[in-house]
Amino acid sequence: MAVRFLLEIGAEEIPDWMIPPALDRLHNLFNALLADNKLGGEVASVDATPRRLVLRAERLPLKQADTEEVVTGPPVTAGERASAGFARKLGVAVEDLARVETPKGEYFSCRRLAPGRKTAEILAELLGPLILKIHWPKTMYWTGKDGPRFIRPIRWLVALLGDEVIPFELAGVTAGNTSRGHRRLGAAEVPVTVANYEAALENNFVIVSADRRRRKIEEGIAALLEDTGLLLQRDEALLGTLTYLTEYPAPILGRFDESFLTLPEEVLTTVMRHHQRYFSVLKPDGTLAP
Repeated sequence: MAVRFLLEIGAEEIPDWMIPPALDRLHNLFNALLADNKLGGEVASVDATPRRLVLRAERLPLKQADTEEVVTGPPVTAGERASAGFARKLGVAVEDLARVETPKGEYFSCRRLAPGRKTAEILAELLGPLILKIHWPKTMYWTGKDGPRFIRPIRWLVALLGDEVIPFELAGVTAGNTSRGHRRLGAAEVPVTVANYEAALENNFVIVSADRRRRKIEEGIAALLEDTGLLLQRDEALLGTLTYLTEYPAPILGRFDESFLTLPEEVLTTVMRHHQRYFSVLKPDGTLAP
């Protein structure tokens, strides 16, 4: 049976420009975890808001496949006591041992079945170290100088393999099935499942998908400027910044006193862009509108 997996790392607000590289690293780290532990499956998506990194994976088995392995023991020349000890160690009878030719001579060997581990056990063991391997330009500690370091303090963790909670612990936080909504508009505790995760958060004013937040900003601006004769001055870099500065963006059309238009346009647009995160709006003739 294959199931879906959800991981959410909830933290204090992460700088917007650090998020996309961190998601790439999280994606690669989890794919490597799956490959190294022969779990199959694959990462389906990674996403983020300022307060959370989210990873979803698909087709994970509930346990590793059983494997058959050949264990080589002592050389045949070592005698009966050595072969008996080797058989006892493996829990088999001496007569069940085979003899194999090697470049060093004839050795006792035994073929045995190695049962696969449960996926939940593997994830519980490895998810904490995996999270701490996410690279950041700088990190901070908040549980003490000898505690784990991350870009911002970790406040909650969600880890679900199908319907099962993966109860690992990191920095004093134990993973569960409870997320958090928007800091101002949503609930402080939002129970989630793999199936309802995005819907439950959107009901609490968090749009998990960065692509959807980007579209919401663009569509909201277009609606505001409709029938005004005003034009948006496109700024893809600012749009990308705002996408990762917000969890539930809602554009508004503001206004400043026209007397400020006596200042050079570059001064106004630079302040709006870099200090206030505003888009500039143009009149039909291409000049800056207030």
